[in-house]
Amino acid sequence: MECFFQTSLLLFIILSYSILTESSNKPNRMAMKLIHRDTMARKARAPVTLEDHIQHLTSMSSARFMHLQNTIDKELSNSDFQVDMHQAITTSMFFVNFSVGQPPVQQFAIMDTGSSLLWIKCLPCNPALSSTRPIFNPALSSSYVEYSCNDEFCRYAPAGHCGSSHECLYEQVYINGAGSKGVFAKEELTFTTPSGNRVLTRPVAFGCGHENGEQLGSELTGILGLGAKPASVAVQLGSKFSYCIGDLANKDYGYNQLVLGEDADVLGDPTPIETETGIYYMSLEGISVGEKQLKIEPTVFKRRGARTGVILDSGTLFTWLAEAAYRELYNEVKAILDTQLERFWFRDMLCYHGKVSEELIGFPVVTFRFAGGAELAMEGVSMFYPLSETDVYLNVFCMSVRPTTEHGRQYKDFTAIGLMAQQYYNIAYDLKEKNVYLQRIDCVLLDDYSSS
Repeated sequence: MECFFQTSLLLFIILSYSILTESSNKPNRMAMKLIHRDTMARKARAPVTLEDHIQHLTSMSSARFMHLQNTIDKELSNSDFQVDMHQAITTSMFFVNFSVGQPPVQQFAIMDTGSSLLWIKCLPCNPALSSTRPIFNPALSSSYVEYSCNDEFCRYAPAGHCGSSHECLYEQVYINGAGSKGVFAKEELTFTTPSGNRVLTRPVAFGCGHENGEQLGSELTGILGLGAKPASVAVQLGSKFSYCIGDLANKDYGYNQLVLGEDADVLGDPTPIETETGIYYMSLEGISVGEKQLKIEPTVFKRRGARTGVILDSGTLFTWLAEAAYRELYNEVKAILDTQLERFWFRDMLCYHGKVSEELIGFPVVTFRFAGGAELAMEGVSMFYPLSETDVYLNVFCMSVRPTTEHGRQYKDFTAIGLMAQQYYNIAYDLKEKNVYLQRIDCVLLDDYSSS
């Protein structure tokens, strides 16, 4: 009887897992929640003054901008070096949970549209690192398969080369000399949807990192790159992916999500994209404030070589605008608000006393207009970052757009549109059609959160 009970219990567990898991060789929709960085416990000292707080936000967004630029520069120069990984970690706004292998081992990784490799920490680790989360042990997974260095896909591994057992090795090296080194392999991934279902994928290529330095720390286990290169998970699992961002100021907003696969949320108007070195470039044609079209030469946004063009970034908070465009936008916003509000003077930033929810009622919508008719419309809550959610600071808000020349004249013709501008938008990439779709929406209205 005891044996029968144990057998029945085991069968029940197996059946329960099967019911919860949509197992498919090629699932068409893998939706998962995006985890806001401010929900992670941090020991960092809070900024003491209002000026410290503004500087902290600006520095964080600046570091992300330089992370992107160094990634692009690295690709263009065919160098083995990238930016210090510390910048990618400390500046990323969103993280994702998923599992790797059979049995599944949960991961907690950075979501990054600016890179194209999924890599995670793997056992054995050299050197041995402390971790608050389980580390994937490929020897214990029944679905783990290493790529041979003779496999054609091995050429997509960063600095791919042969190991002593003829396995395909990768080496992602960073400026500070550390990085991720290990085996280029393939493994099944499991995603948990917002409704609680599990989706199991076919095996996808990833980096199983055995030497990762100490940059990730004890909480993070890897980086989920969603760039346009063949080794990207976004490319391997279909030709589409989407993400939806809600209220960034509210860390408890629970409807931010990422969707991979052919049934991603492709909504709204399309605009063409070009891909180069794994980076997605867009065709921005102009900017308007209310009904007024700003006088910006279209060539300002054209991609015409290194450090030019426009990208939509999933990591940076602020928007970094090409110099000529920033000057026009700055002057227009300043002319509108200087007559109505009291300035808060801090460096060359456009800051004012007051609350966004009160002082900016009726402020004209700032619209980024793209080729094909797609638009990104920014109301006050997307154009200005409030610094007064608590009693720690006086009521002050600042414009969330900065000039790229803050990082040097060499970036004067480059634009990176940040997450503040993408609030309450669903952003969808169709890699086959080479389009990005923009749809203004509250993420709670998407299928994964609807009551149906």
